Amino acid sequence: MEILYGCAVILIMMAAYQINQRFFLKPYQRQRSTEDEFCVIDIRDYISAHRSPYPGAENIPLSYLRRTLNDRFDCPKKILVVSDDKRGAKMAAKLIRKKQHKPVYYIQSNG
Repeated sequence: MEILYGCAVILIMMAAYQINQRFFLKPYQRQRSTEDEFCVIDIRDYISAHRSPYPGAENIPLSYLRRTLNDRFDCPKKILVVSDDKRGAKMAAKLIRKKQHKPVYYIQSNG
């Protein structure tokens, strides 16, 4: 009986993890123009964003994102986060989901 409960707990935890990953952050594959469908936020630092800009993105470094979301950011569309790595994109997605209850997608920059 204890083994059954243990297996059930593990399955529930695995399902919750998968739902959490899908709910907060989704990868985006470039298919067409992003400006019509998304508000694009580039969370890379100013230098990286300047050296390899993403078309139509507003550069808000991750360290300034919480303050910007509280002060002035309002987007009626889905949100696309441009990041150097998935870890930063996950952190940004958590912050964005607290303020804007909308789907958050990410794309990793090549520069």
